[in-house]
Parts: sequence; structure tokens; C-alpha cells
Amino acid sequence: MLNLLIALIVLTIVILIHEFGHFIVCKLSGVLVEEFAIGFGPKIFSVKGKETEYSIRAFLIGGYVRPLGEDQEVDHPRALNKAKVHKRILMVLMGPLMNFVLAIVIMMGIAYFVGFGTNTIGKVEPTMPAYQAGINPGDKIIELDGNRVFVWDQVSFYLAIHNMIYKDKPLEVKVLRDGREFSFYVTPKYDPNTKSKRIGISPKISQKNFLDSVYYSIFATYAEIKETIYGVVLILSGKVSGSEVMGPVGIVKTIGQAANAGFKQNFISGLLNILWLMQLISVNLGVINLIPFPALDGSRLVFYLYEAVVGKPFNREKEALIHTIGFVLLLLLLVIVTFNDIKNIIMPGR
Repeated sequence: MLNLLIALIVLTIVILIHEFGHFIVCKLSGVLVEEFAIGFGPKIFSVKGKETEYSIRAFLIGGYVRPLGEDQEVDHPRALNKAKVHKRILMVLMGPLMNFVLAIVIMMGIAYFVGFGTNTIGKVEPTMPAYQAGINPGDKIIELDGNRVFVWDQVSFYLAIHNMIYKDKPLEVKVLRDGREFSFYVTPKYDPNTKSKRIGISPKISQKNFLDSVYYSIFATYAEIKETIYGVVLILSGKVSGSEVMGPVGIVKTIGQAANAGFKQNFISGLLNILWLMQLISVNLGVINLIPFPALDGSRLVFYLYEAVVGKPFNREKEALIHTIGFVLLLLLLVIVTFNDIKNIIMPGR
């Protein structure tokens, strides 16, 4: 029960921040918001504000802001369809952007109090490929396979991508040493202990530095956004099984496991695990909402961009129908991934 409560708190905060992004732009633009809801389905609680109804609905996966005139032409000066198109574009974008801001803030706090891996090498293992190639402790990694590197999260990500795409080919590592750039070609080696291919380097850790923490949180979040996009591309291209997509039951289970593992050590460890998962879920929610699939923010963005380019809105009735169909498909997908979550819990590994 505690795990479920923790998971609901995490998901509610992430969704609340997302919807608040849409809400605040509507308010600042003078658009009338009819409802601000957390969850879908029947109302379990609601309160009427000056002009907006704030509600909590039965299924706490998702939420929405319902401005007047969102999917239809409404002859009202404060209807969304009467707002200038650039304001509507900003309204759509602000939800995902707020998710990225939440992730940055959380990462900044974790980085400051716990520390983080910089892109400077702290240790090189003598028996591993990096040492044999001539890479030294103190070298600052600036590029991997031509990709710019700012923090250690990017080193891990680009190394994983290299292992997935290029297999046994050498990895180009460009470092800064004594103000000069050097390039090394290193072939990752399989490590039976970690069950992954490694080159044998670990980062120098930075702690209790506010400016460094801000720097890290921005680039670490950027790295996670790229990872999420890459993951979506792999799933859509069929290179990764759709069965690996996690639904609400799987998310609740994962949050619970992370919390339990941390709390077994101490309260701070449990809290850090929860916060780390919260920022990861927030990044994923932000990226997925930008996919141009009907009913998601990305789809509305496409219609608004069409209006900005063509000079007139897409047919409102057809747009509403497209979003309705998309919403039904999303509910169907939710049922499928939930069934998959339950199957993985009952029959793990199958």
C-alpha cells in the first residue's frame, strides 16, 4: 500500500507540473480554462474556483487542461480558438517544457548534495582497453564518436549506442590534455562482471558546487531527452520489443522497488531513489507528449504550426475527430501495456 501511495504521489507531481505549464500560459494569455484535471474518468473530487473547476478523477494516470474552444469554434473573446496562434503553440509546448524544468531542478539538487560524474576521467583500469590505448586519469573527454560530451551521463549513453550500432568496431575518444586535443581509438571489451562492453574508465566526481550542479543538471537532462528519443525510435523501428514498454502497473512496481531498496539503507537513500525516478519519468512524459500522435501535445502542435504556415486553421471538426480517435487508441495501448505489466509480474522472464 505504501508503494502505491509513493507511486501516486510521484506520478501526480509529474502530471501536475505538466498540466500547470499548459494552464499558466492559458491564464497569462487570457484564455478561459473550464477545467484543470488530474487523472481521467469519473470525478472523485472537485472544487470550483473563480472560473475554473479543479478536479481529481478516478484514474490517476494522466490529466488535462480544458480551455474553452479547444476542439471547436466558440464565439467567445476568451476562447482558445480566438487566441493568436503563437500563444496556442506556446501553450502546447509549455507542458513538456515544464517536465524538463522539473527534471533539471531535481537533478540539480541530487548533483549538489550527492555529487555527479564529470567528463574528466578519474580512474583508468590497467587491464582494460582505455589504458592500453594511452588514455590517462585527468584527461577530459570532449567527444565520443564525434558526439560532443559535457557530463559523464553522455559518456555512458554514447558508449551504449556505440556498442549497439557498431558492435566490435573501435570507439573514437577525443580528450583534452594539458590544453591540447588527442584522439584515441578504443575497442570496448566485454566485462563478465557487469555483463556489458566497457573501455575501463570512471569519472572524477564533483561535489557541493552549485554552479557545477546547474551545469550538470542541464546537460544530464539533455542526455536523458536524447536517450528517450532514441528509445522511442528503436521501438518504432522494431529493433526493441514493444513488450519492454512499461505501463502504469510497471511504473508503480518500479517506483516501489526503488523506494524499498533505498529505504533499506536509510531514509535519504530511499528519497534519492524516488527523486531520481521522478525526474526520469518527467523527461519521458515530456518527450512522449511531443510525439505528433493524435491527442498528444505533439499532434496539437502540428495543427497549430499548419495554421501558422497556411494562415488559416485546420478544419476544427476533423481535428476533433482525429484527437478522439487518437485518445481511444491511447486507451487501447494503455490496456495492452497494463496487461503486459501484469504478465511480467506473474510470469517474469517469459
